[in-house]
Amino acid sequence: MSEKKPAVSWIRPAVKALTAYHLEPREVAVKLDQNENNLGVPEALRDELLEALRQAPLHRYPSPSLAEILGTLSEMSGWPKEGILVGNGSDDLLHCLAQSFLEPGRKAVAPTPSFFVYAYTTLLSGAQAIEIPLRKMEYDVPAILAAIEEHEPAVVYLCSPNNPTGSVLEPGQIECIAERAPGVVALDEAYWEFAGGNARPLLDDHPNLILFRTFSKALALAGLRLGYLLAAPELAAEMRKAQQPYPLNRVTIEAARVAAAHGGLLRERASRIARDRDRLYDRMKTIPGVEVFPSKGNFLLFRTRLGAKRTFDGLLARGVLVRDVSSHRELPEMLRVAIGTPEENEAFDRALRQALEDGR
Repeated sequence: MSEKKPAVSWIRPAVKALTAYHLEPREVAVKLDQNENNLGVPEALRDELLEALRQAPLHRYPSPSLAEILGTLSEMSGWPKEGILVGNGSDDLLHCLAQSFLEPGRKAVAPTPSFFVYAYTTLLSGAQAIEIPLRKMEYDVPAILAAIEEHEPAVVYLCSPNNPTGSVLEPGQIECIAERAPGVVALDEAYWEFAGGNARPLLDDHPNLILFRTFSKALALAGLRLGYLLAAPELAAEMRKAQQPYPLNRVTIEAARVAAAHGGLLRERASRIARDRDRLYDRMKTIPGVEVFPSKGNFLLFRTRLGAKRTFDGLLARGVLVRDVSSHRELPEMLRVAIGTPEENEAFDRALRQALEDGR
């Protein structure tokens, strides 16, 4: 018998080739680095959730059919519950999509820069990722269509509004891509509430379109990790086989039901954040040495004459944390700031101006 190899040597090459997600924890006064909804959970919603948890049978497994939450999401979205899957955030469902459609020898087309999970899950599955660069921070739809024609991908990933650029796809563009794609089109709508529109009407006529949504952004429940997708019922039925038996815990289910009951309030708060985003964008445009890009998400992409590192350090020294995205080849010297409370936005604006004035 040959010498026993170390256990780590059995790790799949596709896994070894990847870099695990990591974000350095930092204690700051103003945290604007993760596109969270800093308005938080309304007090009335929090009280209702605590009361629901007092009555919930936490010693029991959730219903295997998830009938309670699927009915709620069906009513919210106007889509049959048979075509809805839930998961531990949209990330979990994107992994499920890759497990369902991708394998060695297959391909996926994805925009870049965009949410890293699209390429990550593609490579993890052993499939090939075909990345299509944005053009001036906007989707290059002709290039996407050309890639579809050339590579015949099993999956086409889209994100609208796109993270981190904030750019959007028009319904006609999504429809054209769905019509030309031989496989499925995975449209990530994590930020749709801040843009004011979504692609839900297109689902009726395009059975290869799958919409991914989350409670983490506009609905302010990032800490409870709830994502869901809308798909043709026959697709959802097959994808469900790639999920664990209980994809959600009972606490998250109760929180989602309570949040859905306050949907009007939460959407109004998302509209408020969108207005604050536009105000901050206008203010940043007036700062000498700053280039800021328009966005339909709850964040803004920008760069300054100081460069990414000096700007990041200058803001951090003044108690403001943003995301440095400059390591991406398509985002030279760029940073991303989430829209916070009015007070946090003011603190960011003040810190940015001071950093530029002081040169650090």
